[in-house]
Amino acid sequence: MERIGILGLGRVGRSILAYLLDKGAKEILLYDENPEAFLNRYVAGTLGEKNVVRLETPDSLARAGIIIKSPGISNELEWVKALDREGVPMVDEIEFVWKELGRPFTIAVTGTNGKSTTTAWISEILKAAGRKVFCGGNIAPGNPFSEALSLSIQEVYVIEISTFQLERCPEFRPDVGVITNITADHLNRHTNEDYVNLKLSLFKNAAQNDSAILNRDDNTTMNNIESIRSRKVLFSLRDDTADAYTKNGGLYIKETKVSEIKDIPLPGMHNVANALAAIAAASQAGVEPKQMQKGLKRFKGLPHRMEFLGELKGRKVYNNSMCTNPEAFYYSVTSFEESSVIIAGGTEKNLPLDPFIKGVKERAKYLILFGENSERIAEILCAESQFSSYIIVDSLRAALDAALKASLEGDIILFAPGFASFGNFKNFEERGHAFIQEFREYEKRI
Repeated sequence: MERIGILGLGRVGRSILAYLLDKGAKEILLYDENPEAFLNRYVAGTLGEKNVVRLETPDSLARAGIIIKSPGISNELEWVKALDREGVPMVDEIEFVWKELGRPFTIAVTGTNGKSTTTAWISEILKAAGRKVFCGGNIAPGNPFSEALSLSIQEVYVIEISTFQLERCPEFRPDVGVITNITADHLNRHTNEDYVNLKLSLFKNAAQNDSAILNRDDNTTMNNIESIRSRKVLFSLRDDTADAYTKNGGLYIKETKVSEIKDIPLPGMHNVANALAAIAAASQAGVEPKQMQKGLKRFKGLPHRMEFLGELKGRKVYNNSMCTNPEAFYYSVTSFEESSVIIAGGTEKNLPLDPFIKGVKERAKYLILFGENSERIAEILCAESQFSSYIIVDSLRAALDAALKASLEGDIILFAPGFASFGNFKNFEERGHAFIQEFREYEKRI
């Protein structure tokens, strides 16, 4: 290893830094726009190493042999474009780690909604079948893919990949690629066409013996299916001619029943779809249907994804802070047959609001709006839907207070923002933890 640049010193950048130090890279160039990144205890401790160099300006990265870039840094920044013009290879951690591991058997999951749940579910099924598995990538909470470099070699690497990561993966080729669904998202950074193409780029290097796990019910995916060279493995909630499907209350792979729908531990038909994607992917890793049931049933979900917190005064409270777009909001609120008291709102990403409005009309017994777009959402609901059962609040504590006042014993209180967390919180995890904290404080008071 000669001279390597690390662009961005978040958890991924720090993990890569630790690996490069361990491997004895000749020179490691560090750059982050935020000076506070260098105050991190680990990063600060490495600056005394003779082969670690802190750069004051990004143009100095041009002398690196390769740059490993954080996906959170936009490709549209002028200094990023300038580095590209210099011709220095700039890749994502996914590309770098996959090559460093020797291009191992990899299941990569992307999509607009459900990708974290599906990633973790695949891993759980494989582990229950006795496989040695690394699970990580973009999944949160979880380990970045680069953490795998410090572990023993695994049989299967199951990783979640975001659209931003796929921007810089020129050679990456998973053995099994999964697209859960494709609906509009991140239009504050991509055009819709670019967003779709980036999702499909998961298969750009695919060979015919690789597998593509695809949602038969997703129009965007199916409209682009001919561009995918991999062996297609379809899953569907509606079409029992798919490879993984539902029929008569059961989940099937081909002709073999794997589980009853009622035994799926997570609520909502969108989670049944995630389960179908998971068993379809596991089948391509050689797991037999009879081996899938244990892992399918014992998976209890991830934090901040339809997470049941408990009851307050007889109301069941769920935390779904990961619900960051209007489409996810619709799936969340329709997970329950009955109407819920819903806490929603946040920062918009230039996405159509139709699914959000539809979800409110179909499932909101009462709506508590919190976040920077609260006033705008309220105006739209009043003007277009004549929906007036709402209140605007300025904190999560006030939101939970209002939800309890608007609900009755036996009701569901659902925290499903439907929008990004920026403006109030740095990410959905911080937002979810804040909501959980308010719930726990309320528990103590009653």
